[in-house]
Amino acid sequence: MNIKLGLSAVLVASAFAFLPGCAVDAPAADDADVEESSDELTAAGKALIGSYQDDTGAFRGLVLTTQKVGQGNKFFADVDTGIVCITTPCPSAERIEGTFTAGPKTITFRAPTASNYSKHLLGQYKYLVQGDKFSLIRKDFAQSLEKTGSYCAAPSDCNRQSLIHPMCVGGWTCATATTNTCGWKCGIPVPQSCTGLDLSACTANAACQPKFGPSACTADGRICTADMAFKGCFAKTAATVCMSSNSCDGGQHCSVEDGVCNSSGMLAVCSGTCVN
Repeated sequence: MNIKLGLSAVLVASAFAFLPGCAVDAPAADDADVEESSDELTAAGKALIGSYQDDTGAFRGLVLTTQKVGQGNKFFADVDTGIVCITTPCPSAERIEGTFTAGPKTITFRAPTASNYSKHLLGQYKYLVQGDKFSLIRKDFAQSLEKTGSYCAAPSDCNRQSLIHPMCVGGWTCATATTNTCGWKCGIPVPQSCTGLDLSACTANAACQPKFGPSACTADGRICTADMAFKGCFAKTAATVCMSSNSCDGGQHCSVEDGVCNSSGMLAVCSGTCVN
């Protein structure tokens, strides 16, 4: 090709690029889905782990946990389905649980068991972190949540967040009427009922204890399988809370040694129960 002719062709093409109707805007890098490696997902996911709340958006509570599943982490969320009802039961709110992965710019939620009312809230979002504000953005959706120390709709939620609590016999409480945050109450609480709780909820309730036994036995009970299966949840018998063996009845001692707290020395409450 003649060099002058080739240069003329380039100049002509450049000129047409500025004619009305001929210009094409290249998509901004931020508008494209980001391909992220497993290492990026893991590192970014750790930075986002925590509890978030909002009183008005679709995500009312969101907990990104440390529990790993494959390349992702488990999450659970209480969401507003957008349904308005005049009768009960009403599916206006739902708890969804699944896994999340996150890169430097996007986070993706997956929850195979979510109902049709909440599936529209799953998938990929762009996110932005500004101080304690965690914002989720995608087409026709934007919400900002505040990071909090914990989140719960029920006391069993607190057991899933790796929270520190005083070294005393007690159980989690959930201030659902105010801030939906977790609190620890010393002393053995009186449960509403331990009957019917699954293993996770039973273990999380300090007033309940799980019972295990063989999964199957013969009719006379003499021959059983060698495995141990969860057989039910039962209320613990009342126990005396003690700070030292001096407060226990004769023949019993306190389950914590006199004057001994946790080794870190950060928590002031030390108590146990009177045991034989």
